[in-house]
Amino acid sequence: NVVRNVAGLVDRVAGDPQKFRTLTDSEMFAILDHDCRDRHLWTLALYGLRRGELAGLRWDNVDLKNKTVTIAENRVVLGKQHVESGTPKSKASRRTLPLPDEAVEVLKAARQRQRQERLRFGEGYGGGDYVCSDELGNPLHPDAITSRWKKLLEDLGIGYVRLHDARHSCATLMHLRGTPIAVIAAWLGHASAAFTMATYAHSQDDALKVAANSFGRVVTTRDTETGF
Repeated sequence: NVVRNVAGLVDRVAGDPQKFRTLTDSEMFAILDHDCRDRHLWTLALYGLRRGELAGLRWDNVDLKNKTVTIAENRVVLGKQHVESGTPKSKASRRTLPLPDEAVEVLKAARQRQRQERLRFGEGYGGGDYVCSDELGNPLHPDAITSRWKKLLEDLGIGYVRLHDARHSCATLMHLRGTPIAVIAAWLGHASAAFTMATYAHSQDDALKVAANSFGRVVTTRDTETGF
C-alpha cells in the first residue's frame, strides 16, 4: 500500500492565465460597418451578448421604440445536435440594456428584412420569432452563428478571434474608455466585478502606448498653479 501521496510533494508549476486576443478599435468598427445580412448579430455580439444569449434573443425582447434589449433566454448546444432553451446563466445575466441609436437602426433594418423574407417565402416560412433567424425564418443553431462569424472575419481579412472574444472586446473597450468596472460587470451580466476585471479587461498595444505617454515630461499650463 502507498502510505502517502508522493504527488503531493511536487510543487505545481505556475502557469500563465489563458490569454485572449481582443479586437482593436479599427477591427471592431470594420465589423460594425460591414453591410451584410447578419450585421445585427455582430452588432449585438460586440455589444457584449454571449452566443447563447444571441441565439435565444426573441424580437419580443427587443423594444425598438424605447431602445432597449432584454436578455431573458439562453439557447445552448447539448450533445451533437440538440439545442436547449432556458433562462440565462445566472440571475445577474438576466438584464435590460439601453440600445444606442446606431444599434437601433441596424436592428430595425434586420427586422424589416425578415418581414420581406416572410413575404417572399410564403406559408412555409418559420416562426421568425428569433433575432438570429435564417432566411427561412428558422432560429439559427448556435454553431451556425459561430460559422458565420468565422466567414465574416475571413471576408474582412481580420485574424481569427473567437466569437466569445467579441464580448471580451466590448468589455475591454469600455474599460479603456473609463467605464467603472462595476458597471461593465452589470452590463455583461456578471455577479462579480472582480471576475469581470480578471477575465475580460485586457491591455492592447495601442492602450499601452497611451499609458506610456503619461510618463512624459510635457508640462502644460493646466499643470501649474499659476496657469502660466
